[in-house]
Amino acid sequence: MRSLVRFGTLGFRMTAAELRDEVVAALLALAWDQWSQLGVSAAAPARREERAADPEALLLFTLEVGRNDPRLFDEVLDWLALNERLVSVHRLRNLSVDPTDRALLEAALEWSAASRGRRRPALEPRALPARLDPLFPTIPTPTENLDEAFAQHGLARTQLESSGKSRAPSLHDPIGFAFRLRRLLGVGVRAEVIRTLLTIRAPRLSGKVIAASAAFAQRNVREGLSQLVEAGVVDVVEISDDRYYSVHHTDWASLLGMPAAPDLPFHHDWIPTYRALTRIVRWLSQPGLDDLSPYLRSSQARTLVDTIAADLNYAGIPVAAYAALGVDFWDEFAEIAVATIRAARGPR
Repeated sequence: MRSLVRFGTLGFRMTAAELRDEVVAALLALAWDQWSQLGVSAAAPARREERAADPEALLLFTLEVGRNDPRLFDEVLDWLALNERLVSVHRLRNLSVDPTDRALLEAALEWSAASRGRRRPALEPRALPARLDPLFPTIPTPTENLDEAFAQHGLARTQLESSGKSRAPSLHDPIGFAFRLRRLLGVGVRAEVIRTLLTIRAPRLSGKVIAASAAFAQRNVREGLSQLVEAGVVDVVEISDDRYYSVHHTDWASLLGMPAAPDLPFHHDWIPTYRALTRIVRWLSQPGLDDLSPYLRSSQARTLVDTIAADLNYAGIPVAAYAALGVDFWDEFAEIAVATIRAARGPR
């Protein structure tokens, strides 16, 4: 990301294609770094991640950015086929916000099921689409030997055989904390509630904050919280007609075999961060952006930022601080992309 960090300092303005290439390269490096610590066959990571991963948010993000790197895409599918029992399909579907998300996800799930000798029942009968879009836009679109799972969802790729190189994630690494809790509490809402309460360093959390991180319906989160309160492992207090929840971090650290509460993994708002990055890279991948006038391209970039402002703010990017007008917003848009990528990469 050497060229990206110069934005806003020398007045250097990249084309949309140049910015897309820089962003894609940085996001692929991020995805490889995360997955290499979760069991995907890859080179050793640059550093040890101290933040707990959100497996479903990471998987959905990779299904998009991996379209620019078939090897990453295919190795993550290999990992999914081996480890799907540790993944919440319910959360994956809750986090799929648009038709592209859903097509990529359902195709991946159906391929994973078929690779294990099972067929996942379709949600509704469907015919093969009349037109297929390339799954990997950077390579020629295949017309023969198509993979049925992806073709059923309008995506063309050749048949894929599992590489068999993946391994189960380590349950004792900070990045795999969600999987460890799922082994303890099951793949469901209670594991996500406890992950949120243990990794966010706050005295207590509102039900709204917990629900946003858990990525289950508020009704399911309330039910899970009530069960955990009844079990005596979560405390609740009412403040201004709202309920706030807390846990005894030291007790949980002891249960999990950690020397002290500070050894628990850290939280990151992965859901809004990955969602914002996915929208940015999809927008940059549109054909014809560089054919637009600088003013119109900057105007469309502003519209995109306004659309994803809530996610950017959650990711720690102060959108209101980027107030350039007209064509000058293009450089600020690049700075927003850089800042979001840096937030996802974390401290070095």
